[in-house]
Amino acid sequence: MSLKPDILAPVAGRELPFPYGLGEAGMHELAEAGFGDFPALTGLALAAVRDTGRTGGLVWIRQAALAREHGRLSGRGLAGFGIDPGRMLLIEAKGRMEALQAAEEACRASGLAAVIAELDDMDFTASRRLGLACETSRTPLVLVFPHTRSGATTAQGRWRVSARPSAPHEHDARAPGRPAWRAILEKSRLQPGKAGRIFDLEYEDATPCLRLVSRLAARPAAPQPRRIGAGLAGVWRDTG
Repeated sequence: MSLKPDILAPVAGRELPFPYGLGEAGMHELAEAGFGDFPALTGLALAAVRDTGRTGGLVWIRQAALAREHGRLSGRGLAGFGIDPGRMLLIEAKGRMEALQAAEEACRASGLAAVIAELDDMDFTASRRLGLACETSRTPLVLVFPHTRSGATTAQGRWRVSARPSAPHEHDARAPGRPAWRAILEKSRLQPGKAGRIFDLEYEDATPCLRLVSRLAARPAAPQPRRIGAGLAGVWRDTG
């Protein structure tokens, strides 16, 4: 069952499950940890909106400049990620203002599973407008930004995402491993005590589902020696 925005609020003593409403309710931000991590953002955004189990269409909005720089989604790629291409409406906006307007209109529509918008940046006023649109319709919104994203936001959370080396393929050492990410929870209105934590994630395509590689990976982001656990523990979403 999807969490609703009115219950996604900080409550003393209540622990919300990971990923704290991302793709499920409210507005959340994903930003590159560094230049070149944009493809990792795309994969994690898709996993977030797919794993919630919400029905309805998906709307993906992107600025034309970002599409030229990072490429476009393909139907085959979506299908390989467990998403029916027929559910996805792709909108390419000329510039930031057009993309923001399209995102706001999509968020106010009813019956959508989620909206994803790729933006080069936005100010606090735009953030507030999008947040209010999400609250009105209860349509989840995932905003995807380059590494230059900073400043104030009304989003429920902001994640810094990078690609992580894959573990060896379990059946063929020469084959590509599973997609893997490292996500740092930079800001969180829902779980402020979790801000600064690191989460190592892996995509299980056989299930399919997104997993936390190890609960030990959820640690403070302050510089310190880290050892990535080899086992899998903690499923993002129960796939039944």
